[in-house]
Amino acid sequence: MMLGTEGGEGFVVKVRGLPWSCSADEVQRFFSDCKIQNGAQGIRFIYTREGRPSGEAFVELESEDEVKLALKKDRETMGHRYVEVFKSNNVEMDWVLKHTGPNSPDTANDGFVWLRGLPFGCSKEEIVQFFSGLEIVSLRAVELKLELIMIHHESLWPCSGQVPMTDLGLAEGITALAEELALRG
Repeated sequence: MMLGTEGGEGFVVKVRGLPWSCSADEVQRFFSDCKIQNGAQGIRFIYTREGRPSGEAFVELESEDEVKLALKKDRETMGHRYVEVFKSNNVEMDWVLKHTGPNSPDTANDGFVWLRGLPFGCSKEEIVQFFSGLEIVSLRAVELKLELIMIHHESLWPCSGQVPMTDLGLAEGITALAEELALRG
């Protein structure tokens, strides 16, 4: 049973797949059959660490019945994109909003470096060359991304990069590279 806002759970749905240029008015039109708590203020967009829209949002609704109506919108389209709608709660919403975006305490000094747009046939040698001057400390696969954790020689500031795995051969090559580096000590 979902509790009212005074119980901490609230009546919240999470929306994924929104166009990045989407406005609160467009979300309100998408959920026109639902009563959104406080209108446009009940729509809370999620932003990336760079401050750009992530294509996700939380929508606070007035009741459990409104949540059920909103869930019926799952996989409907907004423009050329289909939108996914999931049941959520205030606890998840508050945590996500606190830990995402450009001013989040979790992303301010986490040391992650994101690499995007790597060529499909990118080799382990090319990645090693890109990270020359850095020592790779550990390596692990995260979902469909590869996470490299390394220490910069000059400042010893920890940093890591997430490299999209566009090719299974790349993942195997990176794993072999990590094993090689582990053997070197």
